[in-house]
Order: sequence, then structure tokens, then C-alpha cells
Amino acid sequence: MAFLLQCCFQSYTRNALYRLSPISSSILNIDSNNLFTSQKRYAARKGKRIAATREKQKLARLRRMEQKVEPPKEWKPQKLSVDKSLKAVSKKFNDADRKRLSEIVDNVIVMDQYKERKYPFTEVMAMIRETHQPELYGEPDALVEARIDLDLRTKKKTKFVNRFTGIVSYPNIFQFAIKRKVIALCKTDEDEEQARKAGAELAGSSDIIRMLKVGDITLDNFDDLVCHGDMLIELNTIRGMVGNYFPTKQRGNIGFDMERLVRYFINGIEYKMIKDDIEPDYGFVRIPFGRLNQNDAELEENFQCLLKAIDSNRPGQGVTFDFITRILISSEPSPEKFPITFWNHIDDYEDPTAEDNDDDDEEMKKQKATNK
Repeated sequence: MAFLLQCCFQSYTRNALYRLSPISSSILNIDSNNLFTSQKRYAARKGKRIAATREKQKLARLRRMEQKVEPPKEWKPQKLSVDKSLKAVSKKFNDADRKRLSEIVDNVIVMDQYKERKYPFTEVMAMIRETHQPELYGEPDALVEARIDLDLRTKKKTKFVNRFTGIVSYPNIFQFAIKRKVIALCKTDEDEEQARKAGAELAGSSDIIRMLKVGDITLDNFDDLVCHGDMLIELNTIRGMVGNYFPTKQRGNIGFDMERLVRYFINGIEYKMIKDDIEPDYGFVRIPFGRLNQNDAELEENFQCLLKAIDSNRPGQGVTFDFITRILISSEPSPEKFPITFWNHIDDYEDPTAEDNDDDDEEMKKQKATNK
């Protein structure tokens, strides 16, 4: 009886120790005949980690070599999922697939089938004044606006012109909204006096910088800050507080003629480029440049000033296409929009329809030759 009990105890103890022992290749199996056999753990083989590291480095080298052999990936525009039921179309104007204007043979035509007709500036002004007579709209001093379409591509296919803002000060001033509030940071008392005469809301020197630093003045109540060139170093001490108001050459709010600076920003009109979210290479600017009670010479001078201001934001060298692609002139409340021959009012732009006209002339010459 005692022998049977001893055998049962040994079997129970052996099974319990086997279940409690960790599973590892470094532990020898427990001898079933001897319960008190000691466990032996061995170190990893020498150089095993080094070999694994070398294998990883080898695979990385192979991947790099494969990438060099592969052809370069071409950039493709992002495919946007557009609901077809909406019938979404491009906002960019394109009449390349339309018939030429020289092919018109009737007095009544479908305009969408032919290329867009561009009008001279004086002719557009005459047509707008006709609709704004007292007998029709009765707005003889209405604002005249320009919508300028822009091509935002650069020399890199994946990069486009960023959104930009600016101020244009027209040579012939006209009444528009509320005048801008300007702070003038001057160097001498004479500069302060000139700035106040020009219409600055606040003019001063180091005292303005001190008030801005303490918080007695907040730039949120003003539209622009103009600075004398000799005050730039002192203003730089609070550059973080000034933020986007800090003077730069690109913005044009730094100089030595304080009267000219103040007048420029008080009478200036701010413009913003609106960029399309779906077509990153397309944007436009909409801004007024005069009133109908001004004569054509004044309006044309303002229009040329506007084109120079917008064209100053064009991308740098290496771009072969035009920055300004199309301009429409309108005047509310009339819904009419007139395309204009803008290339006659700005340098470095040519008539895009000139090639079509040359082709038409050649066809006419051929027809005359065959008739003879």
C-alpha cells in the first residue's frame, strides 16, 4: 500500500512541475526518473545579432538599387470624385474648339458656337454708358469693375502661384466705400506734419512704438502701417506684435516720402486673388477701377495701373505662358460682361487671335488665286 502511494505522489509531482516550467529551447526536459535535475540555460550563439543586422542592411541595399533602376514616377493630378448629376465643368474659359469669327455669314448667330469677340476699351465704355442712361438703369456714376482671370501655373508642374493680396492706388481717384485708416511711423517732426496733412489717422515716432508695445494702441483698429526707412530698426524690436503689418518692399509700405506713402494707402483699394479649390491652376481678381462719371482717358489710365499691379504677382523666369488670360468689364446693375482687348494696355502680352487672323488672310489669298 505504501509503495502505491509513493508512486502516485511521484507521478502527480512530476506533472505539476512540467506544467509550471517555462517553454524555452534553453531548458532541458525534466528527467522523469529524477525530479531534482537542475535546469541549464545557454547563451545565444556568437555573432547571431550581427548576422541579422547585416542581413537587414543587405536587403536595404537591394531595395535602393531597385529604386534606382525603376523609371521615375510621373506626377498625375489627383482624381476627384465629382457627382456626374451635377454636370460640373471647368471654370476656365476656353473657346479653342469653337468656330472662327471670320466664318460668320449671318446677322443672327449662336454665340456659343463661335470664338469670343474682344472689344476695345473705348467701345466697351460706350456700350456700358448706353445701358446706364436715365431712361434705362439710371446710374450715370456707377462703379466700373474688372474681373481678371489668371493662369497660376509655374515652371514646376506640381507647384502653383499662392493666394496673394495687394493694394492698388489709382492715379485718378474716385469715391469708393470708406477711406482706409493708416498709422504713419515717422522720423522727424516734418514727416509727422506731412503724414497728418496727407490724411494719416495717427502719426508719430518712438512714442507709437512704445504705445504698441504697452498695448495702448492695437493695429486691429487700423488698415495699414507705413514706416520711414530710418525707423525700421527700431520697429523691428516689436516685429512679433506687428505681424503682417510689418513694412516690406513687396507690400510697399516703407519709404522716405511719408506724404506719398500715406496717400498711396489711404486712397488705395485692396484686391485679393481668389483661387479655385478644384482647379489649382486657376484664379481670378475682381476689383473696381473707376466710375462712369469719369472720362475715358482717366478710366483707361486707372485700368493700366491695375493691370501692372496684378501682373507684378506673375511667377518668375521659365514661364512661357501668359499670367493674365482674360478680362471682363462690367458695371452693376447691368448683368452684361464685356471681354476686352487687354493686351493693348500692358507690355509683354500679344493678341492671342493674331494667328487665326493670319490663317484667314492666307485662305483669302488662296481663294483669290484660284478664282483668277
